[in-house]
Amino acid sequence: MFDIENGFKGDIFMISGKKRICSAVLCLLLLASSFLFTQAGARQVTMENTVLSKEDYGLAENIEDGAILHAWCWSFDTIRENLENIARAGFTSVQTSPINACKVGDNGGMQLMGNGKWYYHYQPADYVIGNYQLGTKADFEALCEEAETYGIHIIVDVVANHMSSDYSVIADSIKELPGGAFHPMNGISNYNNRQDFTQNSLLNLWDFNTQNPNVQQLILNYLKECVAAGADGFRYDAAKHIELPEDDPSFASDFWPVVLENGAQFQYGEILQGGADWIDVYANYMHVTASNYGGIIRNAAASANYEVSRIDNYNANVPQDRLVTWVESHDNYCGDGSWSMLDEQQVKEAWAVITARSGGTPLFFSRPHGSSTTNQWGDNLIGAAGSDLFKNPDIAAVNSFRNTMAGLDETLRNPGGNTGVIMIERANLGAVIVNATDQAASVETETELEDGIYYDKVTNEPYEVQNGTLTGTADAHQILVLTGEKSQTKPYVSISQQGGNFRESLSLTVRAVNAESASYTLGGTEMPFEEEAQFEIGADMRDGDTVTVTVRAENAFGVTEEAYTFTKLSYPVLEGETVVYFDNQYDWESVYIYMYTENPHMDNGWPGVPMQSIGSNMYAAVLPEEYENSRVMFSNGNGAQYPASGEPGLVIEKGQWMVYNGTWEDYKQYITPEEEIEMGDVTGDGEVNIEDVLALQGYIAKIRTLTEAQITAGDVNYSGAIEVEDVLRMQQYIAHMIDGFDKPV
Repeated sequence: MFDIENGFKGDIFMISGKKRICSAVLCLLLLASSFLFTQAGARQVTMENTVLSKEDYGLAENIEDGAILHAWCWSFDTIRENLENIARAGFTSVQTSPINACKVGDNGGMQLMGNGKWYYHYQPADYVIGNYQLGTKADFEALCEEAETYGIHIIVDVVANHMSSDYSVIADSIKELPGGAFHPMNGISNYNNRQDFTQNSLLNLWDFNTQNPNVQQLILNYLKECVAAGADGFRYDAAKHIELPEDDPSFASDFWPVVLENGAQFQYGEILQGGADWIDVYANYMHVTASNYGGIIRNAAASANYEVSRIDNYNANVPQDRLVTWVESHDNYCGDGSWSMLDEQQVKEAWAVITARSGGTPLFFSRPHGSSTTNQWGDNLIGAAGSDLFKNPDIAAVNSFRNTMAGLDETLRNPGGNTGVIMIERANLGAVIVNATDQAASVETETELEDGIYYDKVTNEPYEVQNGTLTGTADAHQILVLTGEKSQTKPYVSISQQGGNFRESLSLTVRAVNAESASYTLGGTEMPFEEEAQFEIGADMRDGDTVTVTVRAENAFGVTEEAYTFTKLSYPVLEGETVVYFDNQYDWESVYIYMYTENPHMDNGWPGVPMQSIGSNMYAAVLPEEYENSRVMFSNGNGAQYPASGEPGLVIEKGQWMVYNGTWEDYKQYITPEEEIEMGDVTGDGEVNIEDVLALQGYIAKIRTLTEAQITAGDVNYSGAIEVEDVLRMQQYIAHMIDGFDKPV
């Protein structure tokens, strides 16, 4: 411990905190707005601090010197609403999903997977700005204009290799381009053959005739339109599938020299390494992706082995200042199953390693909000903000470190030969230390740092360097960001689940970092805590009830306050949807559902998609429209399945809510009946009032679910269903126009 008078006492200044565990008993009035929810729930953030100028965020001047936040599937408005948080987290740039007009499928559904598809915006329909998933051109321009006030650059993901697989959605003006817009529709068979994978169709997508000057001009005009609207850079999807001038003259073209002259500050190509990727040649024209290094880093994180010799080499025959690096990208997250390898803590540790290094420009992939190692899609909404991990204090500290150390040399070490600990020094000014192990670790090591006191940028704990030796301890899974100055940032608060729906009850943990005082407010009661507190919600809530948890922390540099809204539901589905439930009697750690139709054959790819845990070992999935009359199979994604291999799937019909627990059973029997409710008293508060009317209106509008008991109470005309007449009768009762809800004789 460091003492002003006596110096260090021991290896490290340890913060000793208390945990407060309590059970919250909730008595809530169901307000008129309580049913206006999404699957993701609602989340509000209040920042009580002086508005900063862009210079105050300490962001890197150049895109390549800072860090990029890949706001994957975030809408333009969502990004704009989070710009202050992004700037405070130290991200110099934000990369959007493709902003061009795109294929609209699944009746315009907005799920990442299911009723909607994230990859539809990678299927261009036309090269104009704006699409139904992300927003309009005006929305994009507003984003770029506001981003400039924070010093944040906007990078646009561009699909220039191909258009949609659905020829009918492609703009006629493109189909009619002189010289032919597309290559013949032939699939790729050999990735070691440059002509094959640059001239043929990727995944049955209509492949551009990129040799055609009219196609080149089409893309160039679009890129210039993006720059004029405020874009600062571009990422080129499937860049290696477009030929180079250095290719065989029979198919080579000047596509890249032409389209890259668009006025952007920073441009990089997605060159997934493998086969005849020619990554070193593409690097002569643009920055390129170090995809192999991403695999190395993920494996290092999963095994907690950051041996310097293992991670030092970027594994690309390209100058390191031409590389874009990542822990993960949307391609591997959505494509190869490696999303389940790493939890958010491991992602954070790996991010600290690649971002602290001098080489490459690191890109942080924003996983879906609510996702985990067993739930790939989380809240499963296109347009919504991803996980809050991007603004974690460790992430922010490492990003700030990178922005400060731009251009300085690096030294990598494993202190004491412990490969579970990695130290990245930048010149003699600072260091990042990552302990990826489950135990505290000594970091006593030689160092290039000058003698003196260095402070961890998250906790402000001091560390000392004497005679070229750094001495201290890193806690299990701790990230230390050491510089010569104390942190002067506001506190950080977090919660274990960031709002949304739940069944039965929910245990929550709130945390505060770098706070002088902290509290959470629940049901009108404010509870102070130090560092961390645990509590439970839901035990006394009825289906449909909503509660808000507000977490607040304060220090000398400001106040951070965040509010998270939770709704108790049996399962958030709408009437008429087809829902499959699985009673996980096998105790699988995760459950996948595979869907297929027989005539014509169509499937969602084995093992299918993860089902959502809804408590009590029950899992659920809403079937996309195209699979509403189909067969389904269940598996753990790792060899176990039902029905067995070679046996047909189980038949599910449109509109059914069915549970499989050895046989199909109606889901209704799994819904615990409510206590007897008076006719008209839908909310169960003992009165028939406007809240009951609003509940029925929400149900009819398909923005609220009701239990069987609530439906019975709301069926005041005894028709067997909730309809407009029930609403009218309830309004008549409240207005004293009728005396009650007598059942017709």
